[in-house]
Amino acid sequence: MCKPKYHSYIVQCIVFLLFLCVGHVHAQVLIDSVIAVVNGKAITQSELVDEFRIKAITDKLLSNEPNEEGKREYLERIINRRFVIQAAENIGITAVNHKKQVTERIAALRAKFPSDDAFRIMLAKQDLEIDALKKWMYERLIYDEYYRRQFVNKVSSKEIDDLAPKYFEENKAQFIAPATVTFKAVLITLKEDSSEVEKQTAKQLADQINLRLQQGETLEEVQQSLKNQDAIRYNSQTLAVDTPLGANVAQLKPTERKGPIPVQEGFLIAELIKKTPQRQKQYSEVKNEIANMIRQNKAETAFKEWLYKKKSVEPWYILDDALQRVSRIVIQPKK
Repeated sequence: MCKPKYHSYIVQCIVFLLFLCVGHVHAQVLIDSVIAVVNGKAITQSELVDEFRIKAITDKLLSNEPNEEGKREYLERIINRRFVIQAAENIGITAVNHKKQVTERIAALRAKFPSDDAFRIMLAKQDLEIDALKKWMYERLIYDEYYRRQFVNKVSSKEIDDLAPKYFEENKAQFIAPATVTFKAVLITLKEDSSEVEKQTAKQLADQINLRLQQGETLEEVQQSLKNQDAIRYNSQTLAVDTPLGANVAQLKPTERKGPIPVQEGFLIAELIKKTPQRQKQYSEVKNEIANMIRQNKAETAFKEWLYKKKSVEPWYILDDALQRVSRIVIQPKK
């Protein structure tokens, strides 16, 4: 737990309350208390609650209300981000208009939902305002830009060039290309909400296609005769043998077929083209991957050291009593 650097800030925060009025004649007053301060700038209860709600939309849901440890963990994320944003202000990153980039990030998030309405409904379920999401996106954008400029870009390329070959030689087992199978596939697709009747119909169609193939027709002939069937897809795939479908197909011999195989998307008929055995990758294949890993590791180490020094010399603290009063963080299930 952090200790105050400047006791005068405690008095300032204890009396600092934000009042938001909602409604018309009978206005409801929401008291948004301060729960932490970084360099004299407050972090409020609503910011912490929004952090959980945004996590539910961008990543994963909470199974239940977060405990005290979880609340503190998320609050410290906000505190760390605030240190970065304040440092970014000092080098002019925040002086640039980032509205377009924020809009692009919001659009990318919205694209993960079936429709705009579904996205808006999700925001409403989480009781999250779009402006709060935009603010969070903006702060993440500034955080990422500062991190890239000050830590990622400052890792020496010469140092990476010296370390990468040695890392490869000492960790060759990490760079094994798995055995794979390449096969032609006919997929009879199903919607997620398909009824039992629709599933049976798709299975019957898959059985009919499989029977035609067994009787001597080629995949190309079947494709041509059923080209108007939107539910049927034809392609070639390469899968690792250590995947469920890859292991299933690996049992075949070249040109041999198997199916219909139940898969998540529907029913699949596979015709093996070739098997490729496991092999050791060459350094030239993984050079960029290793360089990026070393760069990221060194950047993360430098960032942690920078953040530790910042938090050692600049005033920040958490108001434990106020944090403990943060309750009823209810995250709605996401379908």
